[in-house]
Amino acid sequence: MLLTQTARLAGSRTLMLSRSVSSTASRPVSLITPAELHKLLSSKNEEELPCVLDASWHMPGSGRQPFQEYRKKRIEGAAFWDVDQIASESDVGVPHNMPSASQFEDACSRLGIKRDSHVVVYDTVGVFSSPRTAFTFKHFNHPQVSVLDGGLPRWIAEGYPIDENRPTNPNPHAVEEGGRLLYGPIFSELLYAHKPRVESYFIADIEENFSEYKVDGGEKSDVRQWKDMTKNIKKGEKGDVVVDARAAGRFHGTDPEPREGLSSGHMPHSISLPFQSALSPESSTTPPYRTLLKPEELEKVFVGALGKEKWEKVKQGEKSVTATCGSGMTAAVLWLALQRAGVTDNTAIYDESWTGYASRPESKIVKS
Repeated sequence: MLLTQTARLAGSRTLMLSRSVSSTASRPVSLITPAELHKLLSSKNEEELPCVLDASWHMPGSGRQPFQEYRKKRIEGAAFWDVDQIASESDVGVPHNMPSASQFEDACSRLGIKRDSHVVVYDTVGVFSSPRTAFTFKHFNHPQVSVLDGGLPRWIAEGYPIDENRPTNPNPHAVEEGGRLLYGPIFSELLYAHKPRVESYFIADIEENFSEYKVDGGEKSDVRQWKDMTKNIKKGEKGDVVVDARAAGRFHGTDPEPREGLSSGHMPHSISLPFQSALSPESSTTPPYRTLLKPEELEKVFVGALGKEKWEKVKQGEKSVTATCGSGMTAAVLWLALQRAGVTDNTAIYDESWTGYASRPESKIVKS
């Protein structure tokens, strides 16, 4: 199977300079199957083509390099969304914090993403890091965002085509830098060549691929910081529900954190809910993958973790839920699971998550 069209991203030559400030109403994040995405990518109507982003990220010490993997194997037309580069600074050195509005606008503009683009994110694990990027787009009120359920492994397992060629450069003024050609997608490649922060990087001669993205409607109040969490802790059981997506051993303090020198344990009154609880068993395909559970299955998971009474209060909007994890990545899997279970308005993510919390000496850590 070959795609007849490519997505409207920095890897495509079909982009035009455009200012897009559409106020289209934001929709909940949806899941999309490989078959549904392939159909969209095969459309002959350019306006229907989605913007596909590889938003892969891997745990420290995994030995995997997501950008290098992207260069070798990806969905045709996809660009790379680097969560570590498109991020704001942290007081305690936590990576991939939520970007500022200007950083987000800059990244979207350079990747040719418009306000009315249907953004589809995937990762190379299945459902692991892509929900974090979906959360970021929804935080800035992007109207239409989907997560590829099962990610690139499911796409491959179901027989859809992958692009294994080196990304082509849409910039006719590509130059040699340090003895190597700067090829694209131009935003991703040049970031890796120069290693700047997104907001300070200068890139020239990409007018034909530039789409001026503007955040419309401000930012949602769905990102929690350390001070918010400490205030919530003082409220005890009357506070918001906090679910922790890390493995149970890390939550209880019996297993170490993957980041050297960081204590394991958990915040007072938080609830252990490993993100894998929201996923299906691993498929028997090659390669294997996992998908998000069905809504009714997710409800059982949340009832099991929170208890029926607390879950009902969450469903009715009487209690809010904040998801946390190691550094704000897999917390987004629980956030997406809440969306799928019908809880869309009273959800948030603790941006720095456990790395930020445990790095502060004044934080109270529970081991049990």
